[in-house]
Amino acid sequence: MEQPETKGARRFLPLVFLAVVLILAAAFVLLLPAINKQFPSKTDEKYQTEPTFRTIAERDPQTLSSITVSHWGGETYTLVYQNGTLMLTTDGGEPEPLDAPTAANFIAYATEITVEDTVTQDAGEVRDSLSDMGLSPPQITVEVAYADGSAMTLYLGYNQPSMSYHYFQWSGDSAVYLCNSGVYETFEYTADMLLSVTQPLMIGSLIERVSIRRGSEDPIVCGFLSNGEDTAAGSLQSPFVYPMSADAAEALLSAVENFRLGARLKPVTDDNRVLYGLDAPEAVVEITQREGLYSMTDAQGVLQSYPLEPSVVTLTIGGLDGEFFRYCEYEGTCYRVSAFLVAAFLKADAMDYLSLDPADMGAESIRSLVVQTGTGTLDFRASYTEQVLPNNELVTDEAGNVVYALDVALNGEPVSADAFDALVGRLKLMAVSGSLDAVSEPDGTPLWQLTLATVLGQSRTLAAYPMDAFQDILAVDGVAVHYISKEALDIALGEFTALAEPTETP
Repeated sequence: MEQPETKGARRFLPLVFLAVVLILAAAFVLLLPAINKQFPSKTDEKYQTEPTFRTIAERDPQTLSSITVSHWGGETYTLVYQNGTLMLTTDGGEPEPLDAPTAANFIAYATEITVEDTVTQDAGEVRDSLSDMGLSPPQITVEVAYADGSAMTLYLGYNQPSMSYHYFQWSGDSAVYLCNSGVYETFEYTADMLLSVTQPLMIGSLIERVSIRRGSEDPIVCGFLSNGEDTAAGSLQSPFVYPMSADAAEALLSAVENFRLGARLKPVTDDNRVLYGLDAPEAVVEITQREGLYSMTDAQGVLQSYPLEPSVVTLTIGGLDGEFFRYCEYEGTCYRVSAFLVAAFLKADAMDYLSLDPADMGAESIRSLVVQTGTGTLDFRASYTEQVLPNNELVTDEAGNVVYALDVALNGEPVSADAFDALVGRLKLMAVSGSLDAVSEPDGTPLWQLTLATVLGQSRTLAAYPMDAFQDILAVDGVAVHYISKEALDIALGEFTALAEPTETP
């Protein structure tokens, strides 16, 4: 009679099955390297060996005659070596010299053939895989000619996935090698990328106007006035007049100064204007510079000053070239430029430029400060006198700046210079509360009016108009963009609020 299965046996069988599965899984993991070696995946690298760097051919760089580079499905160009200089030959024009670092790479890779590793000594063994390596056909073919009439050819393919090297062959043998990425990246240059580029000279302290027109929109125009300390105060000139924040002015000037043209492409014509997106540009940027001096370090490392004539630089920013570049027209020629470097122009918004602390006149010293309210007037007048030593030399601080004695009068009576400095500091911190729905020019009688003037002649007038129980409309030089707390002025005036003399409302 068959023995019936017990409940305990039924519980035990799944445990045995689980243990067997775990043992098999562990064995598979341990055997996985051997399995991969015996049956490699098509996506895995088929030819992995220990790096065996060596030089397989070397020539004296002075024997170099020319380098002809051909890109599969692309262009062919020739570099000639003359009198120690590597030059790009151009159609119908004079040969143009390459910059020294780029030329050095071309010369080095054309006269010293090094390999990082050897895939196989006989390309016939991997004939079926040459197309996977980018060698059938080659992605780049480099023909090198030497002065003695000899020549050699490099054939460059795809990169080897696991080590970032590139497959390559050369005419000296039938092997397949791996070379470092620098070789491929050098010969990957197109002729346009090798052409010399003269950068437009733009000096932040000499820029007086930047105009940015995006598409069909009205231009955003910003004006800058140097304060003599290599910084500039900015003001929005269009679509309306308003002081710029110091951060916005600095950011825009920095974007202009840091702009760089990339690879020089072709002269802009009616035929290629659409191709570059210049028929309907994303933005047209016009930079106006005043006459002045700028400093640069010369070839000997000495800081020198040079004169700059008045100039206007126009940049027309076109369509995208891939993900990271854009086309840009400058003086009739199209260039490739970094999309990052022109982002500030493409995202320009007048509302982002506005000062939120409109009573802040920057680093300039305040010469006069007049507050008019419905109950009185505070009229501050400040004078700055140079301090002179007994030997008639000017007193300077640790940074070499001239030290001035400050005298202040309030409504004709002397007042503490420290108290005046504290007042100016509080006014600089008097921030707006928010933005109005639309830009306007209020009329009527303001609740209060504040007029500031600096020693360099800059002036600004703030005026508050009724809005609601908690906020007032704030106009700056007649233009209202923001509103401000009803208590803002009293907080800024501090102890001077009670000193206003009765007078008529302005």
